[in-house]
Amino acid sequence: MDGSHASLIDISAMRFCLDEDEVARIVIDAHGTVLWRSRAAATMLSGHSPLVDRGGKVGGVDRRAHQFLVERMAEALAGQEVCQIIDCDQDERFLMRMRVVQDGDDRALVIVLKDFDAPAHVPRLEAMFGLSMMEARILAEIIAGNSADRIAEQKGVSILTVRTHIKHIHGKMGVRSKEEILASVIKIFA
Repeated sequence: MDGSHASLIDISAMRFCLDEDEVARIVIDAHGTVLWRSRAAATMLSGHSPLVDRGGKVGGVDRRAHQFLVERMAEALAGQEVCQIIDCDQDERFLMRMRVVQDGDDRALVIVLKDFDAPAHVPRLEAMFGLSMMEARILAEIIAGNSADRIAEQKGVSILTVRTHIKHIHGKMGVRSKEEILASVIKIFA
């Protein structure tokens, strides 16, 4: 299954995945069974994975992860664009994007996973949105899941200063909430 093509995948999905050994892509059916995965995905998901259970189904290793993934798969199969940050453990975060590939009546979900290290992207985020250095650092902290209170504590500034920077970030990115910030960043990097 790793890097090879299962006979269950339709031709358009195979063409979509042939050159994807640099990007972690997984093709699954509507029930969550892994039909194909790139070598990059096999490497990323080797060992303990929050996405794939021992039976080779996408659905997570615990009840909460399973429910989360089942809901995201249903959204994608309903035609919604699914972009999400997934925390695997305290050291690893992935950007996940799901979309449907369809050929006639045959449908499959393509999941793209990317390692995401927010601090490594600070210069790019700064340039992309015209952020100040402090705004970019605060944006990286928001992406990392930190609250405004925690950011203020880490940076040694008042909560009002952090909130002001967050308002500036919202204005420069054209968003109104933390969720919209995350969705924008996911769409850019995933």
